Amino acid sequence: MAEQIPLVRNRRPREPGYLLATYYLEPRGISVTRFAQATGLTRKHVSNIIHGHASVTPETAVRFALVLGTEAQYWLNLQNAVDLFDARQKVASNPTVEAGVFAPTAAE
Repeated sequence: MAEQIPLVRNRRPREPGYLLATYYLEPRGISVTRFAQATGLTRKHVSNIIHGHASVTPETAVRFALVLGTEAQYWLNLQNAVDLFDARQKVASNPTVEAGVFAPTAAE
């Protein structure tokens, strides 16, 4: 079986809030205030998500999905991609991490 090479991004993925604003709210003429009301969230919280200052939580993902007719997993996957990229960047810059020290070898 061929060895799988993991896809590593060089560029940070877009935050879910950017996609929310760009592809769901703006094209439909939906204001942040109206969307916040529909989701039962505060305008400030939705604005923080849109501007990348707050993350999409599972509960928020469910609310977005119900209001927009999407899947909660979609919003969580978007957030997870951003979080994973940020974590990889942080760990890669940490010289105390001994990468691969306990990884199995071909002989094992």
